[in-house]
Amino acid sequence: MLVASGQADLFLTYCTNAVIAIAEEPKLQRIELPAAINVSAEYGLAVRRDAPPAAQAFADDLRSGTGQRALRGAGFLAP
Repeated sequence: MLVASGQADLFLTYCTNAVIAIAEEPKLQRIELPAAINVSAEYGLAVRRDAPPAAQAFADDLRSGTGQRALRGAGFLAP
């Protein structure tokens, strides 16, 4: 909101937040930072051995084409 209204010149955030901000304010633009100063986060995924089959199915879906498309659509990079 502050960038869109001109009260701030830039906003540093994760790519996932940029996707949301641009969806709300299409006049905003996303600019990639140079690799030398770019930060990233790594996320893990684990399924308990005694988890219900639906938990494993969900984890499998997150790693599949459908799940990966959804994650990329939200601004996440492929593993």
